[in-house]
Formats: sequence, structure tokens, C-alpha cells
Amino acid sequence: MKVLKILPRVAWIISHTLFIVSLVLATICLYSILPPSLARFATIAIWCFAGGLCFAFGSAFRKLVAKQ
Repeated sequence: MKVLKILPRVAWIISHTLFIVSLVLATICLYSILPPSLARFATIAIWCFAGGLCFAFGSAFRKLVAKQ
């Protein structure tokens, strides 16, 4: 299997750090404006969606690299 080189390591770390920080800030914002039960549900939905995107894009990029 080929090594997946989409971003340099530093750029990957910076982009993922910003992504996680934005998820945390969105969670804080949701808890400040919504009732706790609804905020918890929305937070779980957002974090699961983000994880699903990460999984889907990772698989797609692996397939692209394998075709080359």
C-alpha cells in the first residue's frame, strides 16, 4: 500500500487542530443557547457527522492513491 501524502505533516496537524477547536467552540456555543438535553443531542450529531466525514474522505483519498 502506498503512503498517503495529501498534506505535509505540519499542515495536517494545523488543519486538524483548527477543526477540533472549531468543534469544541461550536459545542460551547450550543450549550450556551440551547437547553441541555437538546444541546447534548446536537453536539453528538455534529461530532458524529465530523467523524463520518473524516472516515469517508480518508477512504476516498486511499482509493485515489491506490489508483495512481
